[in-house]
Amino acid sequence: MNGIRAEKMTLGRMTAALLAAMLLASTPGFAEEPPGLAEKKGKWTFSMNEPGPEMKKFGDRGMKSVRATLQEIAKYITTSPTFTPPKGFEARFWGSASGKNRFDSCSGKQCPGERPGGALALLIGSYEESAGKVKAAFNRAATMDIGVNDLGQIFSHLPLLYRDEAGVLLPEPRRDGERRGMPVFVNNGHAVAFLTRNTAPMWQPVSRERFLQAAIAATSARLASTDEQSGMPVLVEEGRSSLAPTGDRELIERSRSISGELRESAELLGVRLGKLKEELASLTPEQKSQQARIESTAPPEGGTPALLPVESKDGVGVVTPDFAFFNSKLPAEAVQLVTIQWKFHGKPVFDPDKGETADNNLQNGKLLEIYRGVDWPGMANRVRLR
Repeated sequence: MNGIRAEKMTLGRMTAALLAAMLLASTPGFAEEPPGLAEKKGKWTFSMNEPGPEMKKFGDRGMKSVRATLQEIAKYITTSPTFTPPKGFEARFWGSASGKNRFDSCSGKQCPGERPGGALALLIGSYEESAGKVKAAFNRAATMDIGVNDLGQIFSHLPLLYRDEAGVLLPEPRRDGERRGMPVFVNNGHAVAFLTRNTAPMWQPVSRERFLQAAIAATSARLASTDEQSGMPVLVEEGRSSLAPTGDRELIERSRSISGELRESAELLGVRLGKLKEELASLTPEQKSQQARIESTAPPEGGTPALLPVESKDGVGVVTPDFAFFNSKLPAEAVQLVTIQWKFHGKPVFDPDKGETADNNLQNGKLLEIYRGVDWPGMANRVRLR
């Protein structure tokens, strides 16, 4: 009897324990469900490439200063409410330092001294589950590109018209008000914001004489490397347009348009070269110094925008970056210019203040929150612009 009673008590206790465990498991507040990926607490990191051998000229002090500046910008951006704390995403700040950029091709004795420039890319990746693991995926990243002392960023997204010994020839950037308190240029749809206290000009006008000289040099180089039988027959008469049949369609090319991509025969390039030389020789001293103007910032397919006639006041002026913008009396690594561009996933040419809508995903949403939440004008003081 005692054995039977003990067995019943043991079974009763096991049943009670099992029922208690089931009740606890089903009671709200006791069961721990894994948080949704959109609510998963994230993080931000900063890393920087090692400077290349060309950066040795700036020394350890210069490189430490560039790195410290980029780190300070990253920390400042993360003061945005979006990062308190970051949920559902990770932010990677990737920095690099460089000397001359692709727009800084001045190599004469009159060229300003070189300075180290910094680039900081902010990449936003949302959390995803793959093969049983949760990690931030950057295959649909929304990004923000920040440049320090990189004057070339002001001209980004503009076509390079020509290059000569003194530098590059580009369409003049178009000023388009402000975004979030920052002055902005819009280049072929891309908004480029900038922060600076320097009132020096960022570019200088390119004269008609220099433009034609650069066009002559480029055409001569193409002529020297063009096969006699290659190309398509496009003949341009000065002052008017010419139609030339090209298969099923007609190609219309305006006066003085210099094609950068069309394969033209040596004969036609020779005709073009002759007309360019004739036009240069016909300019008066006043016309030589006149700023060159082109039709638009967007080149026609496979070509360079047409140079407008002397009397034209329309179109876009041709300019060249003025790297004397940077005050040579300041240390080379002193912060004098910061540029900011934002690139939303799926729609890199996107202006948040123009009433547009980007793809509805977490990355774009977080980038938009950062864009709207950061005190951008206040960053000028934090990065010691001067």
